Amino acid sequence: MSTKEAVLAANDAFYAAFRSGDFQLMEDLWSKTRKVAVFHPNWPGIEGREDVMASWYQVMMVAEPPAIYPCDEKVILNGNTAMVICREDLGSREMIATNTFVRESAGWRITHHQASRLPAPSAKTTTGRQA
Repeated sequence: MSTKEAVLAANDAFYAAFRSGDFQLMEDLWSKTRKVAVFHPNWPGIEGREDVMASWYQVMMVAEPPAIYPCDEKVILNGNTAMVICREDLGSREMIATNTFVRESAGWRITHHQASRLPAPSAKTTTGRQA
């Protein structure tokens, strides 16, 4: 498996854990050796593994986890760090997300997730100006 394929597999595992509400898998996917942070939509930024995992517990276990699928994934590799930029398909809406991974002895582990709503499309001319 290539490095890019391994990063995409880690990203897919992240979304599979999210969709299924598998909190143990989500916890296993996050780095235990690096600083971590998460920016859920409409939440303040959260730093520190304990607080990040508490936020995922709220999202996945207290609320019903969404049917969320990554689309149009772009991988940026930089040594032992990788970013995946993707759209998140939630059926009736889409988000944009950035997931940062680091290579650890156990494989690629996530250190940062940020998701936000995509702006509503607007009518633009070919010059990019509003019509």
